[in-house]
Amino acid sequence: MKKICIAALLAGALAVLSEAAPPAKPQRNILGIHLDMSRAEVQKRLQEIGKFERDERKRQEIWQVRDERFSHLVVGFDKTERLRYVTAVAREDKEAKRVGYEEIGNLKEARQAGDVAIKNFNYEWNLPAEKRDPQTLVSARGRDPKFLSTYSLKRLSESVEEKEID
Repeated sequence: MKKICIAALLAGALAVLSEAAPPAKPQRNILGIHLDMSRAEVQKRLQEIGKFERDERKRQEIWQVRDERFSHLVVGFDKTERLRYVTAVAREDKEAKRVGYEEIGNLKEARQAGDVAIKNFNYEWNLPAEKRDPQTLVSARGRDPKFLSTYSLKRLSESVEEKEID
């Protein structure tokens, strides 16, 4: 009996520790959407996980998505039809799985670009370019001190196609 109790305590402690550990660094995709994907690739992925809602100005689209954390994705394209940014909008209904800022990245490594005194939480991480991924700004924003309202990836460097056009 003592061995079972000790094993249960150890398993519980490991579970708590693994949940508390922040990700090593922010992800470079949101729901399978990566920066610099072509418009066709982005739309194909979005059709798998949601439905198109509307076009906005400046080559921007809004899609409703089926996800327990996010209700919508906003995607923006550059003049070469490559993904320039993607923003996930948090669900706010009772069944939503809320996303904490620390789930995006290590808050000690983030820049706090908002003013917490007025409940403007804006954590930002700059990711250097690597392999096929461009230099990226990752941001998690909200008014709640624990949970985000939006989560964005934005390309900071030009894509190869844009450099070739200029």
